[in-house]
Amino acid sequence: MSKVLIKVTALSLVLVLFTIMIAPPVTSQVVVPREQTLVIGGAYWEPPKKWNPFNYPGSASGIVGLIYESLYIWIPIKPAEERFAPWIAAELPTWESPTSVVIKIRPQAKWWDGKPITADDVIFSFYEVPRKVTTAAWAGVRNYIEAMEKIDDKTVRFKLSTEANYADFLFQLYEAPVLPKHFLGEFVDKYGDELTDLGKWPIVAPDKDPKNIIGSGMYKILYLGDDHFILEKVENWWGKEVFGKLPAPKYIKGVVVYSNQVAANMLGAGELDWSNFYIPGGPDLVKRGAVVAFYKDYPFYLSANVAFLFVNTEKEPFNDKEFRKAMYFAINVDKLIGAAFEGVVIKSNPVGLLPVWEEFLARDLVEKYGYKYDPEIAKEILERAGYIDRDRDGCRELKDGRPFRMSIIVPYGWTDWMFAIINIADDLKKVGICAETMFPDFGLYVSMIDTGEYDAAINNFGSFAAPSPYSLYYWAYAATPGIWTGNHGRYVNPDLVALIEQLGRIPPLPEYKEQMRQVLREIQKILLEEMPALPLWYNGYWFLAVTKYWKGWPSQDNPYGVPIIWNGQWQHGGLLVLLNLEPVVVPTPTPTTPSPSPTPTPTPTPTPSPTPTPSPTPPPAIEWPIIAGIIIVILIVIGLAMFLVRRRK
Repeated sequence: MSKVLIKVTALSLVLVLFTIMIAPPVTSQVVVPREQTLVIGGAYWEPPKKWNPFNYPGSASGIVGLIYESLYIWIPIKPAEERFAPWIAAELPTWESPTSVVIKIRPQAKWWDGKPITADDVIFSFYEVPRKVTTAAWAGVRNYIEAMEKIDDKTVRFKLSTEANYADFLFQLYEAPVLPKHFLGEFVDKYGDELTDLGKWPIVAPDKDPKNIIGSGMYKILYLGDDHFILEKVENWWGKEVFGKLPAPKYIKGVVVYSNQVAANMLGAGELDWSNFYIPGGPDLVKRGAVVAFYKDYPFYLSANVAFLFVNTEKEPFNDKEFRKAMYFAINVDKLIGAAFEGVVIKSNPVGLLPVWEEFLARDLVEKYGYKYDPEIAKEILERAGYIDRDRDGCRELKDGRPFRMSIIVPYGWTDWMFAIINIADDLKKVGICAETMFPDFGLYVSMIDTGEYDAAINNFGSFAAPSPYSLYYWAYAATPGIWTGNHGRYVNPDLVALIEQLGRIPPLPEYKEQMRQVLREIQKILLEEMPALPLWYNGYWFLAVTKYWKGWPSQDNPYGVPIIWNGQWQHGGLLVLLNLEPVVVPTPTPTTPSPSPTPTPTPTPTPSPTPTPSPTPPPAIEWPIIAGIIIVILIVIGLAMFLVRRRK
């Protein structure tokens, strides 16, 4: 071998070693036993790497509920008087007056580091954080929680203003996380509003490394990847003393899936245990016994929220109530339900009140306005309002004669909504409103709604059941426009906003119920007259489950909670599901070989502690891009060596 070739070969080896040294660290995939793992999906549409309790609506579902917990849970399928249930709290709130509320904390409640959850933590979470992290998801409580008093280590008093938003207060009692002051206090003081910036969170967060998190919930983070995460059961969770057991699944694996059809395939293959995706063909799967649903027959799913067709009222002609009314009369929701949802959703009333609030529906007003599917009425309204097809091309022009086309958007992969807007566009076309459908990816969909760069969109993100319809109506019509805040139609009506705010200020006490009914009636009058957004159907919770590995799912025969994993809704019953599930396949113990130890001097035998299942060993994942890079470097160097050798000859 020539000296040149020897030198070049040596250089090659050096370059290879250098390439390996500068390569990014090898990531570890965690492999967990399938029979000990609950696989969930339907809440994760992007890499689940954001676990920020201050901005939980923009973070991975489970940061509140599984890791940090709330004072209460709220179960909408229970009778009204049974919906609130204590979680960290020891009992229901004691209302000393409309402005004074006392809450006791369970004596067993503690953080993962063994420190008790105290009144100081509750005061920190509900009084200090909202004033120092003013952009926190629940920071609005500072507008009506005037003071908080520590009665003792496990008892706290909330002092509310006379203009308190009681509806929001009740909502936050089961929605807002109780946070550890001893862990997060200094970071709240140091960073303030930066803590809700998801871009800055990985830099400033005290728990950017999941091993550093000090939570109180039944699961902790074990692994975070681009397409899934794995949580591991907390063996010393305080709830064992209260509920008498720990959750059966040792691991929870949350999967990221970008298409309902892919989720359906996973469910059919037994790769998904608990689905809150809309699954095409779901009714057939239930009938064949492949999966279970909440109901054994139609509609199969519980009603979860209201799907609105929002129109951008900052644009013409959507700023005209007559045009919006015509759109409502033009859409055949019953046909849409059959075509897009296989008949598993229920048509909404025209004011959007969910079944949980049905007692407040002003039926006489609904009948008076007579909203229904009637394309002839839609055409009459459009003609009277001046929207005429002057050039006979099948598309009505604006009042001044300018041509008009509109688009409707939903996220790509949300097949139920995709089929729904195809049907809506067809119906609108039949009355001369020319509409096209657009399916941007989820990130672009979010951006378009955030910026108002759209004509119409289906959305339901904040329309969930809550103790008061205030939450629905504030989100739909009064909030600052934004994808996570609401008011996607950018509708402005001071009279409606005033009524919604009045609704929120009604104390949740029996003597105020009739006042609530009257305010809701006035709100419904405006909605029926203005039709600012079009409530079309009640989306379902979309719960389907495979019983291969786990049993004990809630059902119409055993309605202990809502089986839901969506963000902010573990507290609707998902936590109870974890406590009620039982394994179908008993896991095979992992064999271990203990090291011999000296025989100790006999001592009194203590109560044996349960032996934890050995932690899974993470085998290194193969980094193919790195290997490919090394091979390319070798080939280049060898080629260079051959070239130099030939040149010397």
